[in-house]
Amino acid sequence: MQPTVPQSELPIRVESPIRLESTADVIARRITAAVLGGAFPPGTRLREETLAATYGVSRTPVREALIQLAGTGLVELTRNRGATVRELTAEDIEDVYYVRGVLESEAARRVARRATAELLEHLEKACDRLSLLHHAPAAEQLEADTDFHYGIARATGSTRIYSLIRQISAVPEAYRSTMAYSPADMTSAESQHRAVLEGLRGGRPASAAKAMKNHIDWACRLAVARLTGNHQ
Repeated sequence: MQPTVPQSELPIRVESPIRLESTADVIARRITAAVLGGAFPPGTRLREETLAATYGVSRTPVREALIQLAGTGLVELTRNRGATVRELTAEDIEDVYYVRGVLESEAARRVARRATAELLEHLEKACDRLSLLHHAPAAEQLEADTDFHYGIARATGSTRIYSLIRQISAVPEAYRSTMAYSPADMTSAESQHRAVLEGLRGGRPASAAKAMKNHIDWACRLAVARLTGNHQ
């Protein structure tokens, strides 16, 4: 039986949820970051009571977070053992990004039919911000990146699509929060975001969806390389 991680190795208390994010979403992101950061090695049992005490929340959002992470393949839920951290393989990462690509390309397709001037201005500013963050910390880059992606997800008007995108993005978010993109990566990401924006601005659903799928596929290749130690 794998021991639980000692209290001293657990992450700090979780911050308050932001925007439409639930407490379970925040917990899921923090657990994911701890897994990717090595605090919870593969095989570690994630006990609800320990996590609840560490993050200063009840067991309910912790349980919901673990169910979310089981959906991403990061943890395994079994009846007798509860939640256990799985080994994250290249295939797992590719699968996460594949689902993300399906969801986000559909979101872009929908929004291209209903994009408002206010939304387009917001997304333009998000792209402009990326251009200023080539040497910024990973967390700042991530904030600007997710502002663009989640802005589109929210604009679909579908709480289900938005929620699913947030859920499947737990692994990408945790990885991006600790590994900054290089200036070249940021240039590529900005260019790809602007391609999505042009599809939305022109009211071209197929173009916006294709640009989003191409961007997610690019991000997937970069994530696989970095998380499997093959990044040059």
